Amino acid sequence: MNGPWSKWSARDRRIVAIGGVVVALLLAWSLAWLPLADSRASLRTTAAANATALAWMRPASARLAAIGGAHVARAGGDRSLLARVDAGARAAGLGGSLVGIEPRDAQRVRVQLSGADFDVLATWLEGAAADGIRVEELSLQRASGPGRVDARVSLREGTP
Repeated sequence: MNGPWSKWSARDRRIVAIGGVVVALLLAWSLAWLPLADSRASLRTTAAANATALAWMRPASARLAAIGGAHVARAGGDRSLLARVDAGARAAGLGGSLVGIEPRDAQRVRVQLSGADFDVLATWLEGAAADGIRVEELSLQRASGPGRVDARVSLREGTP
């Protein structure tokens, strides 16, 4: 053996070798074992939380199945989506802001509003969601006046 290692005494080489083994063990513990142990504890906590949620969901799903599930009733009878959206927007107080409603297909319409009251618009969209109409796209721009917006909304009938 050539180099500085061969010039050391046997006692010094033994101390450096033992120190190297100790450093290697400490590195393995801190870089491998400790993260694995922390991850295991985290996974146990998550599993316990999931088990609690599952225990709650099983009876709840049985109750929901017993009452027939959550069906969205169509709130307009046989009227088209276009007619229901138009009537709903006017009933909500958005008639003066309504620029146009154009059908995209049988289940989708695009609504354009100018200078609409944001709170009234949000309430109308929430009510439409309860009637089985969902928002696909929503584009809002600030209009003149406090709380006023110009909006373009794409609506679709049915659940996702």
